[in-house]
Formats: sequence, structure tokens, C-alpha cells
Amino acid sequence: MYRPDLFTGEVAPAWANDSQEMYILEVLSGPLDGKTWPFEREITIGRDDAVAGACITLDRYISRRHAQVREDDGRLVLADLESRNGTRLDGDAPVTTETTLEPGERFIIGRTLLRVLKGAS
Repeated sequence: MYRPDLFTGEVAPAWANDSQEMYILEVLSGPLDGKTWPFEREITIGRDDAVAGACITLDRYISRRHAQVREDDGRLVLADLESRNGTRLDGDAPVTTETTLEPGERFIIGRTLLRVLKGAS
């Protein structure tokens, strides 16, 4: 079942959750420079597309399941998933525990620089 948006008239599935914040994971440099992945609650980053919503196979320094970004009580959290080469915030601070990530703040996995932006909700 579909329903029209009251303001735009666009039709959306009835199950669409209008209150869920949308985010965009963006590659800023590395083998997939410019690539983006939209997500709502969480996204796993890695080399294996069977377990990673954001699959970066061209960076050999990224683990199969390398890191995860998720929303937790309205804030973004970055976690390293026990990767071999670690996850670093842009200032080279290693991520050893779950770390709050501000929208637009850059982080590095393998040799790939990424950031998360707020998308359209």
C-alpha cells in the first residue's frame, strides 16, 4: 500500500518510517573516491559484501568486517570490529572503544578516508 505525501504529493510506501534519520557514508579518498552508501540505523564497513553494507574490496588494508557506524540515541557511534589494521579518527587517534562521531567528521580505515553526513530524512 502506498500513501501520498501531504506537501509534495509524492507517493511512498505505507511502511516508510518518516521519523528515521538518514545518513550517507562517503569515501573522501582511496580506491573508491566519491562512492556513497545511504543508511538509516547502522552500516558495517569491510571487504566482504556478504557481511558489509559498505564493501570496499579494492583497499587490501581493510578487514572483512572492519568497522561499524550506527545511530545510538540520536548520536553517531564509530566502532572498530577488531580489525587487523585498526580504525583511526582523522587526527590519527586510534578507535579502541566505541567513539562518538560527529556528522562530517572524517575517519580512516585501511587507506581509505571516509565521513558520514546527514541525508534527507
